[in-house]
Amino acid sequence: MIHRRVDKERIERADRESKLAIEAERVARDAKTARLREQRLSVEESAKQPSPVKRRRTAAKKPGRKIIEVD
Repeated sequence: MIHRRVDKERIERADRESKLAIEAERVARDAKTARLREQRLSVEESAKQPSPVKRRRTAAKKPGRKIIEVD
């Protein structure tokens, strides 16, 4: 029976690269989580503060009818 040749360097290199990719994804995920947490906390904080009273604008007056003279 012939033994299969195993390229250990290739396997180790692939393992290193995959670990680097996984670490980069984890860092990006943690940064996004922190950004979303800050955003959520700022929204909650602004919701606690009473919002200023909004006043209604007065209704716009309708323009008068235009009179067209016919000769």
